[in-house]
Amino acid sequence: MAATVSGLAELDPYRLPTGVRPVRYDLRLRPSLEDATFTGTVRIELTVDDATDLLVLNADELTIATCDVDGQQAIWQLQPETERLTVTPATTIAAGTSILTIEFAGVLNDKLRAFYRSTYVDDDGVEHVIAATQMQATDCRRGFPCWDEPEFKAVFAVTLDVDAQLTAISNTSEIERTTSADGRSVISFADTMIMSSYLVAFVVGRLEATETVDVDGIPLRVVHVPGKGHLTDFGLDVGAFCLRWFQDYYGIAYPGDKVDLVALPDFAAGAMENVGCITFRESLLLVDPATSTQDERQLVADVVAHELAHMWFGDLVTMRWWNGIWLNEAFATFMEIAACDAYRPDWQRWTAFGVERSGAFETDSLVSTRPVEFEVRSPADCEGMFDVLTYQKGGALLRMLEQYLGAERFRAGVSHYLQLHSYANTETNDLWDAIEATSGEPVRRIMDSWIWQPGYPIVSASMVDGALELRQQRFSFDDASMGDVQRWAIPVHVRAGGETITLLLDDAATSVALDPAAVEDPIVVNSGGHGFYRVAYSDELRARLDSTTIASLDTLERYNLVDDAWAATVAGRMSAPELLDFLSAFGDEREHSVWQAIAIALKGLSRLLDDGPEREAFQANVRTLASPTLCALGDPTDSEGDLTSKLRGLLVQLVGVIGDDVGVQSRCREWFDVASADPTAVDPELISAATSVIAATGDANTYEQLKNRFLTATTPQEQLRHLYALAEFGDEALLLATCEFAMSSDVRTQNAPFLLRAAIANRRHGPAAWAFLRDRWDEALARFPGNTIVRMVDSVKFLSTPDLVDDTSSFFAEHPIEQATKTLEQILERQRVNTRFRLREAERWQLTH
Repeated sequence: MAATVSGLAELDPYRLPTGVRPVRYDLRLRPSLEDATFTGTVRIELTVDDATDLLVLNADELTIATCDVDGQQAIWQLQPETERLTVTPATTIAAGTSILTIEFAGVLNDKLRAFYRSTYVDDDGVEHVIAATQMQATDCRRGFPCWDEPEFKAVFAVTLDVDAQLTAISNTSEIERTTSADGRSVISFADTMIMSSYLVAFVVGRLEATETVDVDGIPLRVVHVPGKGHLTDFGLDVGAFCLRWFQDYYGIAYPGDKVDLVALPDFAAGAMENVGCITFRESLLLVDPATSTQDERQLVADVVAHELAHMWFGDLVTMRWWNGIWLNEAFATFMEIAACDAYRPDWQRWTAFGVERSGAFETDSLVSTRPVEFEVRSPADCEGMFDVLTYQKGGALLRMLEQYLGAERFRAGVSHYLQLHSYANTETNDLWDAIEATSGEPVRRIMDSWIWQPGYPIVSASMVDGALELRQQRFSFDDASMGDVQRWAIPVHVRAGGETITLLLDDAATSVALDPAAVEDPIVVNSGGHGFYRVAYSDELRARLDSTTIASLDTLERYNLVDDAWAATVAGRMSAPELLDFLSAFGDEREHSVWQAIAIALKGLSRLLDDGPEREAFQANVRTLASPTLCALGDPTDSEGDLTSKLRGLLVQLVGVIGDDVGVQSRCREWFDVASADPTAVDPELISAATSVIAATGDANTYEQLKNRFLTATTPQEQLRHLYALAEFGDEALLLATCEFAMSSDVRTQNAPFLLRAAIANRRHGPAAWAFLRDRWDEALARFPGNTIVRMVDSVKFLSTPDLVDDTSSFFAEHPIEQATKTLEQILERQRVNTRFRLREAERWQLTH
């Protein structure tokens, strides 16, 4: 029954009252995969601080059948506008313990959120349904009524009533299995640890599991759809390594009783850190090492490590409210890199992370950037936290802090934090205080300067009266829009001669005394390369960084030089011809990460030029720069390292597409044809590169080849490789065919938004792809997961003409993306930055020097 409840207007619309707290949930669910529905009963043990006549909890998109409080029928009301269920008991609930029991029903939705429906087709062409969960951030309330805020931790006991032939898993081990009167399996799982509602998980379907791997007493396995067991070995190996490594690093035993790594055909996020039941996109867990690129394997390793890191940092110790989600994700990002660096030192993960954090630099160079931590109120605000600033900037700040304190002092502080707050909730400052207590350094003062204000600094370096003068100011692509002066407490490492000096630059400027013997030597600011800031050298100091000196720098230091130069060019502090002159000094470069920075800059410059003589001259410049290194690498050998193979693939794409080298294009066609007959006959890096090159230069026949390879692919990586290549064709009709294909049932809704994003990024015909999406906007919103919508439109930033700026601005003024308003604002600002860049360089572009 339902009734109107008075006094609700006085409640916070986004935060539940704290006087009543759940202690334990006994949840029983009965999913029906055939008709995509479920029914359930939840019995919630409550602690009541003061007598009350009203219970307020979360529930949304559910049908409530009954509500009982302490065995007596209660009056209830659903409030869709606040996603709440209010329950008025028959008599006042006394302080102490109370029991709330609710019977409910729901729908297995197709939006990949809460308790949702995923599908796959078996080898006989039969479609099967999987019921799976994704509760983060605020979707557990759509799976069952609950106190759906991270601070309301409780124990969860789950029972699943499923068809007998189906597999069912949850956060913990199965402890009992019985058969119901109608022949279904009733499976009960062990109590979970005390945890937040967003970590609850259950998966039901025709699934298979690998043999269990014993990791020091913890059973680990991979769960997958039938027929994909041969793709599980790599994920299992990474998982076993990281599970051991994290227990050693944290100094705390794994808090669950088992680990299932679950590969799902449909999954809106990348993966999710549910305790003991970690869910993944298939492409981020299942991989064939023999046919995959280093990037594809590394991505699997990264994501497995990231989610396992969360078992402690996020699950055992959890943020009090969603404003703190950045710390969960930033720390898991930091730990994924650290664990993978231990797993495969030859991959040089910390160097590669320097590349990955450039996306955070890009966003943080905008006026519309945000502080890493900011106020979060609504569910839409929660969704907006899952961005590059949370993950990459946050992880980079932690790396900078670790490098300043030293690895062991940092680690000791983290372990102290986790032990102090196990099974509890924290605020950001709790971590800083724990590290400060063990290190003796002013950690909170340092980190507060980075977390609570937007942007990041550029440190200018010059020689003044025989000393090194360092000055800081905020870096921006639009200095004219900067307001008040900002200051950061910047951990700076300076190398002069053979000495490295470490200091904290927290004033506008400081003078650094150098060893008199090193005053005339080359000087490297941000030595090691891990500081989250850019460096601007005076002409005198830059002149000391000649080609010989540059060659002697660490890989990440060289990467930073290129990345800083590219950012200076976008900001108008350096011209495109000057940048090309600067890049010419890197012709002998042999490290993949540095070439990534060069490739990013060259691809960016290529967008400035339409087809014609200037573009042809630019292409010749690219060939002159990159071809010698490609030739020097020669053909693949069995003894070469992964990063050498990876560099060869990058250079093939760079010379074949940006450089328009017909010889390389011909070789790519040959490699692709050979690999079509035997995928193991060609190095995977060359196959991947060749796929992109033949797409960028291909015709309708090539298009059909790639499309067919997508439809018949045998691994997730091969499938995605060919799918996204469909967005690289230079023919407008083919690109529009790709857009239409993205809206079809052949492309999963988890992938379609990213295919459209790639189409809009097409250099020649991105505007046509944008027009397609604009016309089909309502259909896209209805079909695709909500958290993918803003990612789908990220590439409108490349539509760099004034008329397209006006068009996109007008469109989004009428079609806001409510769950990502800040991210959309940043995309549109970057589009304006790119447009100014294009117009500015068009006036002064010259390719001859």
